[in-house]
Amino acid sequence: MSDNIIVIGAGVSGVTTALTLQLLGYETEIIADKTVSDVTQNNNHPEFASLFPSASVIPHSVYSHRLEELFKQSQSFFYELRKYIFPGITTHKHFEVFEFKADQPEYCNWMLNFTSIDELSETTIPRRYDDQPLYGWLFDCIFADWSLYFPALITLYRQIGGTITQQKLNPEDVSNLKSEVIINCSGTGGPILFDDPSENQLIMRGHLLHKADAPLITNDTDEVISYNYTPQPAVYSDAEGNACDVYCYPRKDGWILGGSRQLGELNKANNWDSLSESSAYTVKEIQFPREIITLNNEILSHTYDHSFEVSDDITPSVGYRYIRNRENGLRLDKENVSGKTVYHNYGHGGAGVTLSWGCAFEIARQITSRNTKEFQNELLEKFSNIEMEKLS
Repeated sequence: MSDNIIVIGAGVSGVTTALTLQLLGYETEIIADKTVSDVTQNNNHPEFASLFPSASVIPHSVYSHRLEELFKQSQSFFYELRKYIFPGITTHKHFEVFEFKADQPEYCNWMLNFTSIDELSETTIPRRYDDQPLYGWLFDCIFADWSLYFPALITLYRQIGGTITQQKLNPEDVSNLKSEVIINCSGTGGPILFDDPSENQLIMRGHLLHKADAPLITNDTDEVISYNYTPQPAVYSDAEGNACDVYCYPRKDGWILGGSRQLGELNKANNWDSLSESSAYTVKEIQFPREIITLNNEILSHTYDHSFEVSDDITPSVGYRYIRNRENGLRLDKENVSGKTVYHNYGHGGAGVTLSWGCAFEIARQITSRNTKEFQNELLEKFSNIEMEKLS
């Protein structure tokens, strides 16, 4: 197999996959229509998911028969990178709280220091008001502070010889690419460049806000707190009447607040109902559900003595998460196209950052035919020799 590999897509999946292979001795080139640094107006490109990560390492809104394996590989590697003080990688004490009894997702079995909130002091649990029955859990969560982590990832890739070429590709261009091996990390561009076997092509539209310069939210032992909080459906729900959650993820550059989960179809992105003025705020010409502010404000003020208002300096964003389908949306297979071997790595839903290392390792395993644990150890040895301060 050729040592020259082209990766299509400069989001977190493309960059992480290219970096992994570059560190393993391959010559890689990322080809992308746009990169994060090229985009000046995020809301003009809602399909570019890496513009909008929160970015907690939790497998939300992703569907794969291999989710446990891929998630555990990613989570483990993130923890190893944290030991090397890779820029932006921290941990949170993360709450998932409900105002009704909710089924515990399988991923709770994979999170470190999992605790039911029944075992916690009521004063430590995010809540809107007192005397309110709450259900849920707490666990340790890796968090990738996007303003620090992703630039460091790109800087490292370029430092070790990787190249990024800005070019919009069409299906007919694939046969002319100067490599026998192509890795497709193009996200919503995947079905445009290559045939996709999935009948459903689903996306999830989400709203989030960035409140700059907001303080870290911490507990009594100075551990950073984040949360997902789901009120009763009568308080906040989606178009089908299902309870919807809000969240807060503190970063060093402020808070990331959300959210919404509006299901739509790829290439038919306007098939969800518009928000009414009575149910929405408008900031900088972007409409978003008012519950993102009202509910988060109730929780932050009641539990953590913080608050914010729609009049504050906040930046709204609307982005898409490419779910693909709800059976096995993540695509990690290979095929021959125009004389090329094409490996697919897309359909990560809301877990692009979460699964970035696990999916990169799966692609590397297929290409190298090596044991995953073996080359992971090789990667960690190389990371141990990197001067992390030069990536900031």
